Amino acid sequence: MGLNMLNRVAQVLGIFLFLCGTAHADEGKFTLLPKGGTVPFEATCFDNEATARLLTWKEFLVLEQQSLCEFQKERMSLDYDLIIDNLNITLDETKVRYQVEMDTRDEEIEELRKIIKKNRRMNIPAVVLTSVAVGIAVGVGATYVID
Repeated sequence: MGLNMLNRVAQVLGIFLFLCGTAHADEGKFTLLPKGGTVPFEATCFDNEATARLLTWKEFLVLEQQSLCEFQKERMSLDYDLIIDNLNITLDETKVRYQVEMDTRDEEIEELRKIIKKNRRMNIPAVVLTSVAVGIAVGVGATYVID
């Protein structure tokens, strides 16, 4: 597309070179004049390459902005991929810590169950009767001591 446009610009510039005797220009436009030609006003002249650059500047800017947009989009995508990877690492680490805490809790619960089982082996009615008998004996003994 760019080469085709440059070819057309060169053709148009060639036609103007042959048709124009004196150069006339309006503000913001350019005029082609033959080599060694004169103009009746102050002018700025461009060679064919500079003219082609000026004519294609808008297309160049569009392509440059598209490239910049693609670069920024790719950069943002990579940044978000990195953030997601870091969050996944944090999630995996949290899962491991949670599992360690759950295993520790389960071990503690098992130890407490073992302790409770050992304490249940005591004969509770015998403990109550013994406590009552000791209480009565202490009460009777205290009564004799006080009298």
